[in-house]
Amino acid sequence: MDYLAEVEERIKHKIEQIEQEMDNTHERENTDRLMPKIETLNWVLNEILVLDKEG
Repeated sequence: MDYLAEVEERIKHKIEQIEQEMDNTHERENTDRLMPKIETLNWVLNEILVLDKEG
């Protein structure tokens, strides 16, 4: 597995962990705190996919 694919898998796993944490809590405060993390990880994931296509 190349480096970008490995990083991609780690990011996907982290997103899943955060989503599970959000599902386990029904507190708006926690959801509001965690959403920016998911958005940031999704942005990084998209950048990796662009780099992978270019490479």
